[in-house]
This record gives sequence, C-alpha cells and structure tokens, in this order.
Amino acid sequence: MKAMPPLQVIYDGHCGICRASVGKIEQLFGDKVRPVDFRIVPVGEIHPELSETRCQARLHVIEQGKVYGGAEAMVRVLRLHRGWRLIVWLYYLPPLGWLAEAGYRLVASNRFRLSKWLGRDLPDCGEACSIRKPD
Repeated sequence: MKAMPPLQVIYDGHCGICRASVGKIEQLFGDKVRPVDFRIVPVGEIHPELSETRCQARLHVIEQGKVYGGAEAMVRVLRLHRGWRLIVWLYYLPPLGWLAEAGYRLVASNRFRLSKWLGRDLPDCGEACSIRKPD
C-alpha cells in the first residue's frame, strides 16, 4: 500500500499561536504533515486557490490537491491519528461543526492579541504582525 503524501499545513509565521500550533502538530504527526509558512513561501507557489488574504485569515491544509481552511483544516490533521476519531466524528455533526468554525473565527480574528496575552507574541514583529484588511 502506497503511503499518503504529507498534508501541507499552511500557516502564518508572524502569528505566535499559529507557530505554536504548527509546532505541536509537527510533534504529534511528524512526517505525516509538512508545515509551510506563507510569509516565507510565496502564496502563488503553494496552491492556485490560495491568496495572501485567505492565508492571513486562517490556517489551511492541502490534502490531495484540495484546500481546507479553519476548523475543518484542523480536523483534516486530526484524522491522521486514530485517537482523535471522536472529535473528527463530532465535527461533522450539525451544529457542532458550525460551532467549531465560529470558535475558530473568533480565535483567528484575535490571534495576535491572544498570542501576546499567552506570551506567544514574536519580538520586534511590529507592523508585519498586523492583519491587513482585504483589498
């Protein structure tokens, strides 16, 4: 049986919570994931469906060429391990998936404040750590 290619986990390297989350994902899932910081790798080289605005708004996972974002992206990662089956299953039950997405949006829209509050902010990040409004 052929091994599945690693999931690409697209994240914002200027976000402390994002970096900590991806570090934990790497620790738990090893070579089953391949983190990609969209601040280092140009978005156009990652996937044609992605834009900088989309990447700034939420974490994304690319699985077999398909892009998933937000809470669903995290569920795609959790599917890699049997121990997370219940959470994965619950996500797909209405309204739990909707609530997970709403919670994800709340955290994502406040991630720089939360990073600072949790001691995960990046020193000397300055203007680079602000979320730009969509054009």
